[in-house]
Amino acid sequence: MIPGVSIAMAGQDWLVPPLTLGQLRRLMPKVRQLSEIDASMGEGQIGVLVEIVAAALQRNYPDVTNEKVEDLLDLGNASAVLNAVLTGSGLKPYGVSLGEAVPPGITPGADSAHLEARPHPSRQAGTAGDTSMASSLPPAVTASQSLTR
Repeated sequence: MIPGVSIAMAGQDWLVPPLTLGQLRRLMPKVRQLSEIDASMGEGQIGVLVEIVAAALQRNYPDVTNEKVEDLLDLGNASAVLNAVLTGSGLKPYGVSLGEAVPPGITPGADSAHLEARPHPSRQAGTAGDTSMASSLPPAVTASQSLTR
């Protein structure tokens, strides 16, 4: 299996790998057609979403068809699945406008299935020296907490 992001769809975990460079080249014009993933999507946008997700899934599941992907995706998971594909492929998360900075923590190695920016408590506004290192959590505790966010 090609490494990727594990996403639950239709009661099963799927390992969603990044797109290849060739897939990115072919699909990039279509990626730009997506505006929002919600109930207002037209048939064309749904088709584009299905094609992008199917292309990624077929790297690990060669028998997956566009029709199968249509049955896996719903309005509850479509955005997270598309974000997993895009961030895994090195693109910015869906919903970030062109020219807008990607929020901290949203990288291909971050919890890509959860693409909301949640600032770590240590990233509160302040000046240098405001926070004592003595009050910092031990690294093991910090790492386990960031994995559960």
